Amino acid sequence: MAIFSAGLTDVGLVRRHNEDNYFLDDGLGLFVVADGLGGHAAGEVASKIVVDEISRYIRQSTTTTETTTLVDYDEKLSVNGNLLKTAIVLSDKAITADIATHSERETMGSTVVACLINGKSVTMAHVGDSRAYKLSKDEIKQVTNDHSWVAQQVSNGFLTIEEARVHPFRNVITQALGNSVDLEIEIGEFEIADFEAILLCSDGLTGMVDDEEILKIYSQASNLHDAVRSLVSKALENGGEDNVSVVLAKHNLP
Repeated sequence: MAIFSAGLTDVGLVRRHNEDNYFLDDGLGLFVVADGLGGHAAGEVASKIVVDEISRYIRQSTTTTETTTLVDYDEKLSVNGNLLKTAIVLSDKAITADIATHSERETMGSTVVACLINGKSVTMAHVGDSRAYKLSKDEIKQVTNDHSWVAQQVSNGFLTIEEARVHPFRNVITQALGNSVDLEIEIGEFEIADFEAILLCSDGLTGMVDDEEILKIYSQASNLHDAVRSLVSKALENGGEDNVSVVLAKHNLP
């Protein structure tokens, strides 16, 4: 069952540098969005390390039986779940190693949202507030939980979703690669229907475009490439306050 995808990133209307990076490989069924942190190009370095390390490890794992294992194999996860978990640990360590030799980058880090699609099975992994959604023509469902201060407050009942969207601390994340002492990698595994798509994005999209508007744009697009262009354009139209990256993937079915 063939997979088709499209991706796009834009610096936005406020930032001087694009610290986002993304990766897509239809053959591997691997899709990644990383949002760098740190400024002064260091964020761009961190997010590039993330997409490079994850893609390298997953590609290596499909061509050899000897792969690096930095974490205990989790019997509750699938093979793909364990692969993504290890790939993210490797990228975290690679950022830390880079910081050790470039002291000017000591504050850099990155979020990540990545998925492996194998047939109708989707394995999702993320750290930070870059998101994944499952989309159909008439429904949108967020399938990741933001690792952010406002998300915790919403979960605890102290903020509404509407309040969280405009809260002054809405950009404060609680987990990131490269600067978290106790890294928590969230893994999710689920099935995707023939007509559903997976959306990965940085918060430059979700901070500017709400879920219903994302669904409307996706539903009206004639193909994935038009959809990603329209989503990025809408984020810019609504203010473009951050770098914005969007990846869409689905099977070649109506």
